[in-house]
Amino acid sequence: MRPLATPYSNAAYTPRRGAHTASLNDIGEFLHGSFHPQRLITEEIMQLYSPASRWSSSLCLTLALWGVSCTLLAHNLYDLPVGTILNFGPNLQTAVGGICRQPEGLAIDPDGNFYLASNSDSATTVGHVCVIDAKGNLVDIIDVPAGPGAAAIGLVGELWEGGHLYVLDQADNIVPHGRILRINPRTHEVTTVHDGLAFPNGMAEDRHGNLYVTDSLLGVIYRFSENDPTLVKWFQSPMLLSNNPDQNVGANDLAFDADERYLYVDNAGNRQVMRIPLDSKGNPGAIELFADGASLDRQLGLPTPTALFFADGMQFDVKGNLYVMANITNEIEVFSPSGSLIHRYAGTGNNAFSFNASPVFKGRLMFITNMSATDGGVNSKLSVFVAPYRGLRTK
Repeated sequence: MRPLATPYSNAAYTPRRGAHTASLNDIGEFLHGSFHPQRLITEEIMQLYSPASRWSSSLCLTLALWGVSCTLLAHNLYDLPVGTILNFGPNLQTAVGGICRQPEGLAIDPDGNFYLASNSDSATTVGHVCVIDAKGNLVDIIDVPAGPGAAAIGLVGELWEGGHLYVLDQADNIVPHGRILRINPRTHEVTTVHDGLAFPNGMAEDRHGNLYVTDSLLGVIYRFSENDPTLVKWFQSPMLLSNNPDQNVGANDLAFDADERYLYVDNAGNRQVMRIPLDSKGNPGAIELFADGASLDRQLGLPTPTALFFADGMQFDVKGNLYVMANITNEIEVFSPSGSLIHRYAGTGNNAFSFNASPVFKGRLMFITNMSATDGGVNSKLSVFVAPYRGLRTK
């Protein structure tokens, strides 16, 4: 999402992870069958595989001489070590004149196409949803006009449902300009499903087809469905508002656990994840604190602020672990079902995250938008992360 306050500096924080070095000889061994499975291929080598890498053209030419295509390498992502983070597709700051820059929302269709919602800080009259296919090629661009009276258009959360794409527009963060949109990806028809919001941000769907939408400035979760399109105020709480004077984005993304006993919601400004219990009829109970960034910093001896620093997109895996994008620290934070912070993943070099925003699972691969909000958009891109387990809601 477009930050509403001065972006935090990330200069003092460097994610730490183990390093393993390898040489170009490893690539040849890998391609000719003598590469040993236990030897890790790390970011240093895989930067060469990345379509966004400055080396990709010459590497692909070399691979062609060896009879191996870059597409084949893309098909081997599942064989890479858990924790590998790579760029996927083009740099969106420079591709097609930059109209796809600063992607925030992300959805995937049954054919493996990715729909990236641009949240460009320069978009005022027309926004764009850019489509990247399963091979990392930019294949389509959908124009989305700004709403009536809005001074800007800022596309954020997305959800694929029944052959259509739901997209949220934060517009200029003023009621009634925030919108819930439905897009036909074949015809590019854009329909306003609901307006009257301030800053619609995150979306989730339950097993009954109900859609839930957060409003980051109103502290509200709304609900509607295709069968009953009436937008109702499903839940409201002060815990969904930010108390942070430096960042007033509150309720951000949403995620259901496997049994849909709880709907999880993170608060970006407060650095927290909460959960709301649901009864058998889908009615909400009292909101509960699941994880608190400030408390985790103290418990784990982390520099403050680190944990849940601008908590953004969320996804569950099949083991019940919750993956949260902490996009000021440019890392994925993984929480156990009890709320313990059990893993932190960050990329390195050209493959590092840059304001990682929205994740979707495709099997064990997690694809993530990089909004590049704190560096002027120069690292606008899509990333792929090799997770230890399959996603709970996966395509």
